[in-house]
Amino acid sequence: MEHQKTTVAAMAAHGLRLSALAWGALLLTGIGTGTCLAAGVVPDGGKTAPTVTVGANGRVTVGITNAVGGVSTNTYRDFNVPRAGVDLDNCAVLARTILNQVTSTNPSLLEGPLNVLGNRANVIVANPNGITVNGMTVHNIGKLALTTGQVDLTTLNNVAAQSNITIKTSQGLLEIGPQGLSGELLQLELIAKQIRIGGRIENRYSSTTANLRLVAGTSEAEVNTGPSATDNRTDWITYTAPEDIRGKGIAVDITGAGSLVSGRIELLVTDQGAGVRHAGSAYATAGDFAVSGTGDLQLASGKIQALQDVVIGTGGMLGTGSLDAGRHLQVTSDRIDLFATTLAAGTHTTGDLVIGAAGQAHSEPIRLTGSVLSASGGIGLLDAGAGIALAGTQASAAGNLVIATSRLQTTQADTRTALTSRNGALSIQADTAALSGTDVDGVAGTGIQVRDLALQGTAIRASGGSVAIDATGSYVQRDSSVLAATDVRLHAGSVLLDSAAAQSTLVATNGGVLLQSDGDLTSQGALIQGQSRIAGQAQSAGAVTVLTGGTVLNTSTPDYLGVVFGAGDDVAVRAGGDVINRYGRMLSNGYLAVTAGGDLRNEITKQAGANGEQPSYQAGSGQRWLVLTKTSARFDVDYGQVDRPAQIAYLLSDKGTTLTGRNVINTGGEIYANNGDIKVRAADTFRTEGITSGAAHYSRSCMIICRTSASSTTTVTGGLLSAGGHIDIQAGKLAANVGGRVLALGDLTVNAPLTYAAGVTGYSAIARNRGFKAFFGDTWARLYATDIGGSWMAAGRTRISGDAVTDGGSFEGDVAIAGTTTVTRPRQRVPVTVENHLGFTSWVWQ
Repeated sequence: MEHQKTTVAAMAAHGLRLSALAWGALLLTGIGTGTCLAAGVVPDGGKTAPTVTVGANGRVTVGITNAVGGVSTNTYRDFNVPRAGVDLDNCAVLARTILNQVTSTNPSLLEGPLNVLGNRANVIVANPNGITVNGMTVHNIGKLALTTGQVDLTTLNNVAAQSNITIKTSQGLLEIGPQGLSGELLQLELIAKQIRIGGRIENRYSSTTANLRLVAGTSEAEVNTGPSATDNRTDWITYTAPEDIRGKGIAVDITGAGSLVSGRIELLVTDQGAGVRHAGSAYATAGDFAVSGTGDLQLASGKIQALQDVVIGTGGMLGTGSLDAGRHLQVTSDRIDLFATTLAAGTHTTGDLVIGAAGQAHSEPIRLTGSVLSASGGIGLLDAGAGIALAGTQASAAGNLVIATSRLQTTQADTRTALTSRNGALSIQADTAALSGTDVDGVAGTGIQVRDLALQGTAIRASGGSVAIDATGSYVQRDSSVLAATDVRLHAGSVLLDSAAAQSTLVATNGGVLLQSDGDLTSQGALIQGQSRIAGQAQSAGAVTVLTGGTVLNTSTPDYLGVVFGAGDDVAVRAGGDVINRYGRMLSNGYLAVTAGGDLRNEITKQAGANGEQPSYQAGSGQRWLVLTKTSARFDVDYGQVDRPAQIAYLLSDKGTTLTGRNVINTGGEIYANNGDIKVRAADTFRTEGITSGAAHYSRSCMIICRTSASSTTTVTGGLLSAGGHIDIQAGKLAANVGGRVLALGDLTVNAPLTYAAGVTGYSAIARNRGFKAFFGDTWARLYATDIGGSWMAAGRTRISGDAVTDGGSFEGDVAIAGTTTVTRPRQRVPVTVENHLGFTSWVWQ
């Protein structure tokens, strides 16, 4: 297959980018330190051998060969640069390129100054046996290449005055020792099978075109010898895409003592799977830093800095380190696993930080643990494959922050994970997202689009805008908060808000909450609060609007109240199924409208009492001292206990309350319209019921004297409707008030075939152990049974359109009943007795 020659940029476009990982790998392999004894500069005696003279100070002068096509080719048995230095004499030859090639098996040691006399030239040092640089400085050299490859010279047919050089590299180690390499160069190329950087490489020519490029692995390069040594615009060396050469280990090793400084820095690893280990530092002073390859870039506390862009395109990027891009920072590595790593973009000018690329499918999840990401522009975390996992990681962008992935998982490590867009919007797009111990804040707005979303101990905010969450599947919010400066929009297939360790909240500070569930909505101890309806949103009917296709359950927990609150506007709840407000509160400073396709229930619960909550009595007698008889009798009733005495179910508005459902049931709850009307529309039944709880006891025993005791803790909770205006109730079959109270300061209208007023039995006790009745040693007590509740009252008129049944209840005020009135039991208060003159029970209140 014909090899295509290309620039580094073109290689990157074809997926041939040599990874920083591969470079680091070479550096990490620890190529030898050049301990061989240097023999100076010794020509090989061939026809391209130069002349060599050594001055008294040990400085070597090389009389280079005549140029062919602008190239002076010089071959050596040994080519070393001693501390005294080497001068390449180009005064008469006027070569554009000076090639220095070692033809023996001896490696090269470059320790002193390397200088070109005369016209400035480009210089190549080629030694397949290895090159060690430890203190070399270069002078009057435009571009310098150090390579362990084999070189060939090719005369270009179409350019008579130019001979290009081909470099084929498949072996050799190039090592930079602790004394390093420095100079002012338009281009510095280090080409070897393996590269190890144990010292400082400094290209002092600061320009975006001043390139330091490390190419490790098997490669083929062509040197364009046409450009002069002062031409920094024309490509000097281009690389051909190699065959699929499998590599292993580290191809580029930058040790902790190693550093790279140049206007622009590139690391390329050509062998498949070979990597880069970077424990030192790299600073692109004027341009970009780029790493490419299929192996891993291993950050071993290494630092990378560029005045412009940092581009990492490797097989993997692992470890701990620091990346600082003056403009943009992009990582397109396949495997990314970073711990305690700092990535910063836009430290010099506005720039973006992007990990991944649109459509890139990573083979493993992107893992960032305890890391810090920052950008003066935007941040993008992109994956179409295995997903993204963030643990204790901080990501802060001045612009937009975008996360797009198949699966997002965030957790708390030593610190909470934080995702922040300081001035822009924050967007999360994922198939599934599970956020735990995480703070999310898009100042200009936060948008989340997922299939399934789970929040645990997480805060979702839009400090200066709105929050919009769209989950086509399930939305689960546990111990988490959603807070927007303006509006909150949440639409999901099903919604669960749960409060265990902390109260879950959905709050729109200055706007409205629009909560939509295609299925059920369950809110357990959560706060849903809005200020005003959402402008321009037809579905928003108030400060809080809840729309579901299934059931709405708003319930409190023992520790947290379940509250739906419209602070400055109406509250509208519409469900395709039931609406259940259990120990919860639906409150509005405007109007409250609750509509259920099924039943609407406002309720509390209780634990049932003994004996089916029916009264029980016992009586008995026996002889004492042969002639005296002792009689005893007792009465008991147990109504059980309300589960949460301190919590009441409320449906309350300031301006008016409207309740609609198949059956509208108020069991132990309270319904208010402080300054407006209450309207009830029940297709079948309306029922309000007070819940009885507590117990009552009455006992009497006699022998010479009588002792009587009575006690009661019975109470009736809830069952209340109270309106500052009118109450209008319509029921298709029955309107029942059992132990409750219905009170309108205006008119009361009940439109139902049958209206029922039933009291429930409560007990009160009186006990005395002094006075006339106790004069002879008796103790006296009385237990009274009283009808409680079941009352229909209005300060205005009370109008009943159908029949009415009174069973211990009452219709009070200006009452007009259109149908038949039946009184099965009038309201009464009577004492409970358990004895007659024979000592037997004669009557028990039931």
